[in-house]
Amino acid sequence: MKIAKLKLKGHREKHTVPYFVLDDLCHFHYYSRISFYSCVDKQMIFDEYMAIAAKKGDISFDESWGQGRSVFGGLTAAVVLKRIESESHQLDRNLRSVHVNFCGPVNIDAPCSIQVSILSNSRSVIQIQGALIQDGETKTHLIACFANGRPSGVSVTPPHKSFDSVESELAAIPFLPGVTPNMVQHLNLRPDNGIMPFSGSDRAEVSGWMSFKDTLKTFDDCALLALIDGWPPAVLPLLKRPAPASTITWNIEFIQPREIQENPTLYYDCHVRQGEEGYSHTIADIYNEDGALIAMSRQLVGVYDQRSQSA
Repeated sequence: MKIAKLKLKGHREKHTVPYFVLDDLCHFHYYSRISFYSCVDKQMIFDEYMAIAAKKGDISFDESWGQGRSVFGGLTAAVVLKRIESESHQLDRNLRSVHVNFCGPVNIDAPCSIQVSILSNSRSVIQIQGALIQDGETKTHLIACFANGRPSGVSVTPPHKSFDSVESELAAIPFLPGVTPNMVQHLNLRPDNGIMPFSGSDRAEVSGWMSFKDTLKTFDDCALLALIDGWPPAVLPLLKRPAPASTITWNIEFIQPREIQENPTLYYDCHVRQGEEGYSHTIADIYNEDGALIAMSRQLVGVYDQRSQSA
């Protein structure tokens, strides 16, 4: 593997990392020891990206939000959703679901445009698509469904979850330049089940507490979308050695009505429902601090732990 020499603007700091480099919590590269430089210029926080996305025009992403060879997918999905909300003025309809296709890596510090169009619009439901375009190619595609509440005789309330862990007693995944993805520096992810990626576990699970490190002006659906995507795929604990994996499609359903505090700490509980032929289907429930279900997540994850035998 070739290690590219990157030209970084601004002040630089030298880091020396032993043993391995982890490029996106899914892909390790082993070295005996490697030295590299990281840029410590001003970084943009989540709120700043949301402010840009709410206006018309292009957007680019700084390296602090990098994840492997791409921009953090949770952020790219969030900016597309914010542009959809801004251009369609969906203030009186609740977001019910979001479907995301990650079509290709988004390059750091390169301009992206966002295109929005309405797919259908009825009295109660509107479905809108948005696409993040870079170099003429769709990189992230999103369909959002907004709907008004209606009178109904159906009322099913999911049971509250009891937690076995306390967020304040758990260690967060540390940001280690060149070891953990850059986007980790913006999130507090605190695993609580002791199951780590590439540990050869017989349990395909990921769970724990999550929050943003920065205080947000408003914790909305865009923030929730980005936060949920911060965790590594639940299939990785099954592997005995490092291997790449990536989310291909992602579906989120938002519980309405729901209660979320400003700048909350939320709980993520994910497991693999089925896996075969290099693909795994994961299901996750997301709870508020009181144990109320606020969202449900499904992902199709590609796992590249063995070389293909095809030509």
